Amino acid sequence: MRSINQAVARLLLLLCFSTSLHAEITLVQLANEGVIVSDGETRIMIDGFVVEPYSVYGGLPETVAPQFDQVTGAFAGIDIAVASHRHHDHNQPRFACAFLQSSNGTQFYSGSQVIGLMREKCRSFVTGSPRIHELSPQYGQPENIRHRNIGIRVFPLSHGTRKYAKIQNYGHLIEMGGMTILHIGDAAMDPTDFSRAGIDQVSLDVALIPFWYFQPGPGAAVIDQYLDARHKVAVHIPPGEMQEVLQYLRADYPEVVVLENALDEMSFSSADPPPP
Repeated sequence: MRSINQAVARLLLLLCFSTSLHAEITLVQLANEGVIVSDGETRIMIDGFVVEPYSVYGGLPETVAPQFDQVTGAFAGIDIAVASHRHHDHNQPRFACAFLQSSNGTQFYSGSQVIGLMREKCRSFVTGSPRIHELSPQYGQPENIRHRNIGIRVFPLSHGTRKYAKIQNYGHLIEMGGMTILHIGDAAMDPTDFSRAGIDQVSLDVALIPFWYFQPGPGAAVIDQYLDARHKVAVHIPPGEMQEVLQYLRADYPEVVVLENALDEMSFSSADPPPP
């Protein structure tokens, strides 16, 4: 009897240990490409300083904006904030300044264009704060952010040609709890660019992909070769086009996740099988 009890105890211990190895992250939708990624210990906000609508793109609803202003609810306890690029549907300097001055524990990382626009709104804070970090990653020379048990690789991805050619656009590859999450900002649908960034060498668990990649055109090939994560999340959907986008995604890409509203969230586990 004693040997049976010992065997049962070992089995229960093994089951508990194997369960603990399964990482889980939670993704919270904000506005456009804005998200909060959390493993329950560290909270990372990407492109989250967007409160007001811009062009066809949305801002935070009136019911959510007070949480941002007061750094409460979903916006409490942000450890790291990053911005992919300077466009106002991704980063609004006035709100970035206000949030960072209120959220004393948040470290902010971005490129010179984003931080330069913020400096116009809150020069003394941006210039003097040790929590504002200016990055300058290059092709083949990414920059790395470390915090507790997570890492973020920051690397350039072209925003496009002509008027977009000089826009600094950065991708962020997050390693959190044994899972990898990719955010690409407004990266152009250029396979060469993704190859230079080495994305094809990474096994992705979650990829946040602008919705237009799923439309007819070059995006499908980029997804197949570089963004074929176990879980794909379509982002940056204009509110006025949400139903149309949902309709064609359900028809052509039924496995793709869409978080329709601000503060909608979904959890992903390393134990989850990929969608059918």
